[in-house]
Parts: sequence; C-alpha cells; structure tokens
Amino acid sequence: MRPGRVRFMSGPTQSSQMPDSFASHAAPHPHMTAGSPMTTTPPSTARPARRQALGALSMLGALTLQACGGGSSTTSGNATLLGLSLSSGTLSPAFASDTLNYTASVSNSTATLTLTPTAADSGATIQVNGTAVTSGAASGSVALNVGSNTVSVVVSAANGSSRTYTVIVTRAALAASSDASLSALSLSAGTLSPAFAAGTLSYSVGVANGVSSLTLTATTASSTATLRVGGVTTASGAASGALSLAVGTTTITVQVTAQDGSTTRNYTVAVTRAAASVSGDATLSGLLLSAGTLSPTFASGTRSYTASVANSVASLTVTPTATVAASTITVNGMAVTNGSASAGIALAVGSNTLTVVVTAEDLATTSTTTLTVTRAAATVSSDASLSALTLSSGSLSPAFAAATTSYNAAIANTVTSITVTLTASSSAAKVQVNGNTVASGGTSPSIPLTAGATATLSIVVTAEDGVTTRTYTVLATRASTGTCTLTPTETEGPYPLLAILSNTAMVRSDIRESKTGVPLKIKLTIQDLSAGCAPVSGAAVYIWHCDKDGLYSGYNVSNNAGQAGLTYLRGIQVTDSSGQVTFTTIYPGWYAGRITHVHFQVYLNNNLNVTATATSQLAFPQATTQAVYATSLYTKGQNTSVTSFAADNVFSDGTTYQMASISGDATSGYTAELVVTIA
Repeated sequence: MRPGRVRFMSGPTQSSQMPDSFASHAAPHPHMTAGSPMTTTPPSTARPARRQALGALSMLGALTLQACGGGSSTTSGNATLLGLSLSSGTLSPAFASDTLNYTASVSNSTATLTLTPTAADSGATIQVNGTAVTSGAASGSVALNVGSNTVSVVVSAANGSSRTYTVIVTRAALAASSDASLSALSLSAGTLSPAFAAGTLSYSVGVANGVSSLTLTATTASSTATLRVGGVTTASGAASGALSLAVGTTTITVQVTAQDGSTTRNYTVAVTRAAASVSGDATLSGLLLSAGTLSPTFASGTRSYTASVANSVASLTVTPTATVAASTITVNGMAVTNGSASAGIALAVGSNTLTVVVTAEDLATTSTTTLTVTRAAATVSSDASLSALTLSSGSLSPAFAAATTSYNAAIANTVTSITVTLTASSSAAKVQVNGNTVASGGTSPSIPLTAGATATLSIVVTAEDGVTTRTYTVLATRASTGTCTLTPTETEGPYPLLAILSNTAMVRSDIRESKTGVPLKIKLTIQDLSAGCAPVSGAAVYIWHCDKDGLYSGYNVSNNAGQAGLTYLRGIQVTDSSGQVTFTTIYPGWYAGRITHVHFQVYLNNNLNVTATATSQLAFPQATTQAVYATSLYTKGQNTSVTSFAADNVFSDGTTYQMASISGDATSGYTAELVVTIA
C-alpha cells in the first residue's frame, strides 16, 4: 500500500486498518460476532448502523484529503488598521497601528466629519459607529455636538477577532457675547425719568404712599445675557418679585451680566415713595433778593413781583422758603435748597424775568412765582465798540476783538452775497452797516459780492452820547470762478470712535439723543478744489463733539468716565446736489486743554470703509461761546483752560478757513455755517 493511502479490507481485520478515532464507528453490529455469518436485521436497527457507517466514511474521506495535501490554509487573525484619517481636525497622537485611542479638535463651524480607515488585512471588515465602511473609503457623515464626541472604529479579522480604535472629537463652543445692555425697562407703578434708553443707566420714579411695593420688568438686549433685580436672579422680559418700598427713596439695582461672564452693566432706579400724610401745599413763606426790594411786599398768596436794581448789579441771588419743608423748589429751572440762596443769576440791562417753582410734597401740586427784575441802564455811555461781529459766510481775519477795527474775509466763489451780524458793547449804542441802521444783535441787509472783487463793509458804531464813534472795516473778497482755498487738515483727536461708521443708525441729522444745551444747527458746504470749487454731492460727512459738560460718547477713560457704549452727539449725513449737509445738535462745552470745537470728516462717494478724504475741526467765535457759557445750562461756566485761539494746540496757527459763521442767540439757538474745501 502507498504512503498516505488507506485501504478498506473485509472481515474482522477491517477495524484494525482505521485510526483509533474511527474504530468505534466501524465496530461490528451488536447482533453479530466475529466470524459469525451475516444475519438479516430488521429495518429499524439497520438504519442506525448504516448512518454510522456513512459517518465513518465521511471522516475517513477528510483524512484522505489531508494526507494527499488537500483542504484550506489557516484563517487570518489580523484586526489592525494600516491608516486612519479625518476630514477635519488632526489626530493626536499621530496615527500608529498599535495606538487605539486618539483625540482631535474642530471649530464650532464643523458640524459633521468623516473618517477614512484602512485595514492592514484585506480580508478584515470595518465599522464606524456601527456602520460598515469599505477599507480605504470615507465613512458616512458623523454629526458632532458642541463639546466631546466619541467615534469608534471596529476592525474585525477574518477569524472573527476584533480591535476597537477610539477617536474623541471636541467641537468648540460659539464665542460668548459681551453685550450687557438692556433693551427695555419698566415698572408696575410710576414712570421712569428720563425715558428709558439703553445707554442711560440712572433713573428716578415717584410713587404715591399707597404703593408699598412694585415689580420691575427688564429685558436684556442679548438673549444670552442674565440679569439680577435687587440681587435676585430674574428672567429677561419677566416681572421681578415684589420689591418692598419704604417711605422715602429706595434704590433698585438691575445688574446685567453678558454671556462672556465678565462684562456687566448696572442700571439703577431710585424710587421715591411719598410720605403717608402728603401735603399739597406749594406756597412760599418767604422770598428774598440779594439786591433790590420786592414790590409789592412779599405775601404767601402773591405770585408776581417786580424789583429794580442799579446798573452796577450784574447778577443777584434769590432765597425762597417753602411753607412746607418737604416741598422742593427751583429758580429758573435750577434746584434750590429750601431757605437757601440760589446760584447767581446774570442780569441784562433792562427787564429780566425770574421764575420760582414750588412742588408740593404730593409731587403733583405746583405754584409759580414770577419776579421781574429791571437793571438800570448805565449813565450816558461813550462806548462805541462792538462785542461781536460775524459774517453769514467766510471768517474774519484776524479773529474778532473789540479793539481791532480792520479785518479781511475770504468768501467762496459760490457765495453771491453776505450779511453782517453784530452786537454793540453798549445796548444804547447805534450801529450802521454801509449806511443802513442795524439793531444791536441783529443782521444787516444782504450785501452783494462780485466774483474776484473785494467789497468794503463799513460798520459805524455811535455811542449813547451821540458824539463818540468807531468804524470797523471788513474787506470781503469773493473768490474768482474756480478758485478757493483748501481747508486745513487737523487731528481727529482722542475720541473719533471710527467703529461707529458701520452703524447705519448713525446716519441721522439730529444727533442730540437725550443731551441738552443751547440748540445749534451746523451747515457744512463741501466743495472740490480740484474741480474748480464745484460742490461735492454724495459725500458722507461724519461729525462728533463733546456735550455741554465736556464729555464724549463711546469712551470710558479717567477724564471721560462712564461714556462707553453711548453714541450721543455723533452722526453722518450725505451731501446733496449743492454739497450741503445739516445737523441738529447742541452748542459744545469745553474740557481742559482745548478751546470749543467740532470735529468732522469727509468721505467721498459715501464710502465709509476707506480713510477719510478730509479731517478737520470747526471753530466758533469767542463772543458767541462766552454768551452760551453764561447761560444756566452750562454749569461749568467759562472756559478757564484755554482762553484764546492763540493758546489752543490746534487753532494756534489760525482759524481763517475753519471759523464758522454764526447767526442766532443763546435763547433761541444758533446756526453755524462753514464752507469746507477738499482736494
């Protein structure tokens, strides 16, 4: 018999030729003995024996195949990856077949990614988060939540073994908002004063004594901000819990915290609850003047008085005393302590009206007492000087001074006539302009101008004595056709807030917001030197200036504290076909180191995304400025920091092409005009 071949033999020796493991399958039937003759068995016992014989043959056949070199090779157990990559982010550490755990970071904008795994054994299979993926191909998109996301890659070998690779993908959170402002604020009782504005942080409210508590509803500008009312966390747009009110003033603080957790803003509401027994008495028990005598003699029920003072009395104070100590008092709109003297009130020569308003404890009842104080005229004056002199267009050179009698003025070619506005130092003096009588403080008739020619303006002031005269001369030269002078470039200063240029809400003519002061209209005419002084249309003009107290919006620094986030007294207008823009504002105040001024910039073609074509400043006549600062609204009074243009660090080189032409008065307001020439 050849090696590896098994021969089947008959007779009792058959089982000895099979391996031991198969002997049991070829054992004689239990009804037979060795050497005994074959007997017939019933079918029920013959079938099991037959099956046993067939099983033995099958196993013997398998052995025969092995002996002859047949059958399959050993099945692979390789469940490793040869490569792994992401569609976004970078694996950390770098991929290695034996490294099973990785991390990766992606930006918040990455909401999904895919993985591309490559098996080391082509017979292995791969699943990414339970979904089959072809080796070397990208998986389906895996959605990513903000924060940590676990992605598993399971590699299964041909023999059934497996290995799991894990990638933890961290998706970044959105950038946190820094908006800590309110968009609305209201109370269940009383009315806010002033009216709510996002940039106004302090308010007051008066309520009746019967109001022992109220609720406050605040709404954050950003839905992600949080707020606390009186120290208690409250939902935006929802009423707070009841806030108890004692008689007198209770201050409620609304603290807004931006999403970034660090930016905060505090709004305060001072709620004044009236006393239980609220008086409605708004009468005076006393009224005194620092000069002059009341007529008639004071009586509590009298509401109108007169008094006369000498010409030497340029100001006086008023001391009002209320019948009920809890009443409040104002004199000419300024609060005065009960029984104390008011601030000094300037008196013009002639009649001056002073009003004393008493508000009763009930906050509803008021009474008004009027004082008419007449300041006598000086003895016959020999003063023939002017205290102010302005032109409707162009600026005087040198700047006006009462003792200077000769001036020049450069007038744009586009101006065909001008007027003169003047004020005599003595109200009794008489003034003529080119032979026409003009009232002190008034405006002359129009004076025609010829292009390229000089017009002589003769202003004759005759003193009250009828003898003394003084003549002021202005040589007004209208530019020839197509000639003009470039407006000087000046610094934009420390508070330009150029980021506001992208805010479309700043395109407005009225820039006051809630700011008060003497009304002022600014009219600028923009002309192009390179285009023969033609008006420039479609140009954006941006102006900004301080309020009456010398503060600029948008900045919070040591000398300009608490103004961050505010936008008052800033605005943008686009020039019309005549090159003109007009802004409604207030007369600016002053701050240390500078004389009164307004900043402006010009951007051609209404393009605010480029550097300004022109940056300069507008100056005001000193006489006008001093008149404004003498009013009660400007509590800082006169500018003691810089008292002349020569001492100013911007206008010391002259104001010829930057001095505004002014008309109007401190009571009704002023209009300032300037022709701006750009290149």
